[in-house]
Parts: sequence; C-alpha cells; structure tokens
Amino acid sequence: MIDAHASERESAVLIIEDDPVQRGIMEAMVRKLGMRGLPAATVSEARAHLQNDDVRMVLLDLRLQDGTSLDVLHSLGNDTVPRSVILASGCDERTRNAVSRIAEARGVHVAGSLRKPICEDSLAALLRAGRGAVAVRQPAADEPCDPDDVTFALAGGRIVPYFQPQVSLSTGRVVGVEALARWQSDAHSTIGPERFVSVIESMGQARAFTALMLKASLAACARWRRRFPEVSVAVNVPPSLVDAAFGDLVRSCLHEYAVPPSALVLELTEGSPLSDSVAVGNVLTGLRIDGVGLAIDDFGTGYSSMLSLLRIPFSEMKLDRAFVGCALHDADSARILSALIAMSRDMGVTTVAEGIECVEVRDRLAAYGCSTGQGWLWSAALKEAALHAWLDDAAQAGCAPTVASTVQH
Repeated sequence: MIDAHASERESAVLIIEDDPVQRGIMEAMVRKLGMRGLPAATVSEARAHLQNDDVRMVLLDLRLQDGTSLDVLHSLGNDTVPRSVILASGCDERTRNAVSRIAEARGVHVAGSLRKPICEDSLAALLRAGRGAVAVRQPAADEPCDPDDVTFALAGGRIVPYFQPQVSLSTGRVVGVEALARWQSDAHSTIGPERFVSVIESMGQARAFTALMLKASLAACARWRRRFPEVSVAVNVPPSLVDAAFGDLVRSCLHEYAVPPSALVLELTEGSPLSDSVAVGNVLTGLRIDGVGLAIDDFGTGYSSMLSLLRIPFSEMKLDRAFVGCALHDADSARILSALIAMSRDMGVTTVAEGIECVEVRDRLAAYGCSTGQGWLWSAALKEAALHAWLDDAAQAGCAPTVASTVQH
C-alpha cells in the first residue's frame, strides 16, 4: 500500500541564503518543524537542487552575492514542477511586495514574505500554507481572430453587447450596467473582446464598431427602463474617436431610442491618450452639460492622468482590477485605492471598482467609501434576456444577489 503522505515527507525545503550564519539558523528552524532542509549558498547550487531533488518549497533570500533572487524566480517560472516560495529579506515591505508581483506574473506561487530576522512562528505558518499550494501558471494569450472572420461577424450581427451589473456598495441596489462586447460564435461559443477588438481597430473599423455597440446598448437600455428606469448603461469609447461627429452620434442615438442622457455613461478607455485639444474638451463637456455621464476608465494604469481629471468634467472614475484584486493582501494597492477614493469623493466624482470577486474585497472598498462595484461577486456579463431575469431577482430580493447567496445548499 502506498503511503499518501510519503511524497510530502520526502520533499524538501530549499533554503537559498549566502550568509552561512543565517543559512544555518533557517535550516535549524526548518528541521525543528519536522521538514528536510536543503541549503544553497549560490544561485548555481540552488538550480542544481531544483533539478536533482524533490523541492516543493523554496525559502529565498533576496540578496545573493552571485546573482539575484530574480534569477531564481526566472528558473522557477520556467519549471514544470509546482513549487511555493517564501521570500526572506531585510528589504522594505514595498520591495518585497514588488518581488512577489514579479514572481506571480511568472507563474510562481508566493506563500508570503518575511522580514529578517525571521520569526519561527511566522515561518511555520507560511510553510504550512504553502505546502499544498500549486503554482499559478499564466495561460498563453489567445491568438487574435482572423480579420476575415471578424468582418463576417460584424456584418452578421454576431458581435453584440453583454451587460455586467454595477451595484451600489452602500445600498446593495443595482444602479447600472457596463456593456461589454462578445462574439457569439458557432465554433467557439462566446469569444471575448481581447481576441477581436484589436483586430477591428487595425482594420480601421473602430468608429463603426463603437457606433454598433452604442446603438445596441441604448436599444437594450430603452427596453429594460420600462421596468427598471434607475439602471443606466455604460459604453466604452476609444478617446481617438471623440470629435464633433461623435458628439452628434451620441445625441442622435439618445433621441432615436428615447433614452434620457442621464441613463448613459461614456467610458473613455485607456488604450490611447485623450487628446488635450480644445475641440475634444468641447465635445465631452458639451455631452456632460446635456446630462451624459463621463467615466475615466482604469484610472492609474494607462494613459489617464490628473490633468485629464482637471480638464474634463468626469462624473465617474473606474478603479482598475489590478488594484482592486490586491486590496486585501497588498498594502500599496490598498493605499492607492483609499487615496483615489478619497480624492474622487472630494471632487464629487463617483468611484466604480471593477473586478470584485469576494465579499471581503467588497466590504473593504465600502469602508474606504467607494460608491459602486462590479464583478463576479454579483454576476458575469449577461445577455440582455438573462440580465432582465437577473434584475427581476434583484428587485424581488431588494438588493443585488451575490453569487454565494444564489447557491442552493
């Protein structure tokens, strides 16, 4: 009979530390915890152990004389064996966090980081937490779709808006949705925008595509407003398209579908810089005077700047998932979120946090004063018919249902 715990006992903790005193202390701690330690004083020794020994945990000092911890992380990221890393260093917390982000971007699981001198109890907790963890490998990016297929999809009406709900963090009520493009493909079910939007832009069809999304989104909004008049719709707009003709298109569509300007939010996406021309400012300010909402998307991660907030009367700031997803375990992300929310509140700008996936993150953002959230905690992006059913459920419950609350036990 095979011992189910044999591999766990035989696997070792690789201790990469070039100071002999520190290395001995760490090895003694690991041995005291009932685990086998493999000491390595150099990067080359560490690579030899990784190649020849069953190593599932790595205790890594960030400062090595013959190389850097980043060299070791590169080797781990290229390896097929799932391992967890504990970072140990006298470096400040922000530097250790930066190394953690680099590791995770390479698919290396980081169980945690410790500041020297290492506390035995803290090391024990991280060793236990990381022992059963599996490295998170980043999937290869999906290949862009063929331009001819995209042209056919556009002409055939296969690229349509799906709608992801946006929920007030103070009341739990649905306040709006964001329109997100999806390609309904026979061969691949539903294709996300990361595979076709860049192709559309390279084909010079961004203006036609944006007009399609605007019209379809407002038509859908007009239908759900018969029962849910408080639910607005946000449509993504590349800044490069903002000109007088675009302003006329927005007004024409609002009139055609009998949707009030206050029910539409235009999200200026981060793929290109917002022109600082007076003409662009006139167009956006004119739409804002009409009552259309303006959102600066993914603030702080792309081309957006404080100057944009000063020049354009934005009514919303979208907080990127890059910050939101790290709010609980990355102190710097939490500080940035808190500062952005406080600044927006002082400016009278609503904040919308994207990528909320758990109640804990929702509660943290609500405590910071964030206005609105969207993400898988409540729902993925939905077809229009599915959105109507979801809104019915939310109305009956008196608030937006979370995914956890809809699971039947």
